[in-house]
Amino acid sequence: MYLTKKNINSLEEIITGLNDIKSEAEKNKFLEEHVEDATLLLKVLKKLNKSKMPKGQGKNRENNVEITEDCLYTEDQVYCIFREKSDSEILTEYSLTDLRQMYSSVYKKKPASSHTKQRIVSTLRNRLHTMNRTAAFLKLAEERQK
Repeated sequence: MYLTKKNINSLEEIITGLNDIKSEAEKNKFLEEHVEDATLLLKVLKKLNKSKMPKGQGKNRENNVEITEDCLYTEDQVYCIFREKSDSEILTEYSLTDLRQMYSSVYKKKPASSHTKQRIVSTLRNRLHTMNRTAAFLKLAEERQK
């Protein structure tokens, strides 16, 4: 037997629906409408031992990334700010919220909640240095080809 994604998604919808319903009567009605044999399904679900499930299989990295779309800064604006100002100027001039938005515009995801202003600034500064090194290596490669 092989469960397809469609089967798994259907099972997830049923389990989510059951978890959202409060009264037993509504749960029974829901099961009658969505499952061929409700007692068999409940018996099988009760056998599930979550502690014996393989580790790391359930997490999907793509779904854990929070993509932010409402950024106040563009990536170019962030690089311009970091080229013109020192780290200490950036730390005093911008709030943690501003720096988080800058990070989001560059990396397309929110920084971890443990990131401080200093850590965000150093991360963005390191990215700028990496970009500069890459540009320098490209320039050297172009000069060698001439």
